[in-house]
Amino acid sequence: MKEDKKEKVGIWMHPDMIKQIDAAYPLHKISSRSEFVCNAVEFYLGFLQTENSTEYIHKTTLAFLENQLAKLEARICRQLFRMCVEQSMIANVSASQIKGMTDELMQKLRKKCIGDVKHTIGNIRYDRIYAFQNGILWKEEEDYKPGD
Repeated sequence: MKEDKKEKVGIWMHPDMIKQIDAAYPLHKISSRSEFVCNAVEFYLGFLQTENSTEYIHKTTLAFLENQLAKLEARICRQLFRMCVEQSMIANVSASQIKGMTDELMQKLRKKCIGDVKHTIGNIRYDRIYAFQNGILWKEEEDYKPGD
């Protein structure tokens, strides 16, 4: 649809609409009012030319959501990386302080930790771990609510 050669055309617009265009196009990194109007017309023509206009809206919405999800994925990955670094630091510090840990005891602890994570939907609380490690009784499962 885009051609190298453009033609000049005259159109009538309300002054308020022109002000809105002039305010909007620099914010969206569009180089000119003309390019803004061309993009808007191209979008609207795509909308009109589909057999079912809701299908076109779904495609544009899908493109927007895919972009937003990609940004969210990047943020989650960065946060998971930070958490893994912290977890590695904690594991190294605690491992350096524990003497006499057997392989059998380590396997039992791993199974317990896997069960804890599954049971709590990943919401691990230090105060409960501290109580467990120090033989302090903690309120039992009937008091547990996800997110506690």
